[in-house]
Amino acid sequence: MRLQRFVVLILTFFLAFPSAGQQFPRFSPSGSPIAQRYVAQGKAPQAPEPGQVAPAMPPPAGQAAPEASPPEPKGVLNIEVLEGEGAQNDIQAGVAIAPRVRVTDESGNPVANAEVVFALPRGGPSGVFSGWVRTQTVRTDEDGIAAATAYAPNQIEGPFDIKVTATADGRKGSAVISQTNVRGRQAKARKKWVWWAVAAGAAAGIIAGVAAGGGGEAPPGQQNPVTITPGPISVGGPR
Repeated sequence: MRLQRFVVLILTFFLAFPSAGQQFPRFSPSGSPIAQRYVAQGKAPQAPEPGQVAPAMPPPAGQAAPEASPPEPKGVLNIEVLEGEGAQNDIQAGVAIAPRVRVTDESGNPVANAEVVFALPRGGPSGVFSGWVRTQTVRTDEDGIAAATAYAPNQIEGPFDIKVTATADGRKGSAVISQTNVRGRQAKARKKWVWWAVAAGAAAGIIAGVAAGGGGEAPPGQQNPVTITPGPISVGGPR
């Protein structure tokens, strides 16, 4: 009889005050990993208040919390092309203009010991570095300057781009250098000098003829004729 009265009182209390049951802690099933973790730590999980986010679960025993990754450095690197832009590489002579750049930070200060990579195209008009490789990695000096070495063109005519990338302390920068492989550039230069020499010789002959004709005594109104006979001019092809 007393037990029945006690149960009736409990039910009456919860029916009269329905919010009273929300104050009691809510445990997960005893067999779940969450309940076992809280029981091992002597804590009971509490339901979050309305409008609040539930607290993060603590890491398992014996496992350290993950460390936050360090923030990445801000800013970028600027690459200024000093030599090589718009260069014409002579295939016939095997001469190319090596790229040369300066690396600076966002404030315009030179960046020393930055890693600079020069990358040539793998096909078509291009070139090679020492060892017949298509890429070369160099370090900038104290003035932020880096230059490629042992650079030569291949045997294919046409334009191409050299890709340049620079990295230092997590910062990066890139640039493109445009060049062209040509054949017979020196031969064209030789032809130009030949025509200049022919013109200079003709002018010298005219001056000499005028000087020679003016030395004698000619009658008034009569002038000594000046005759210039050009010889055969031949210009050889490129060798």
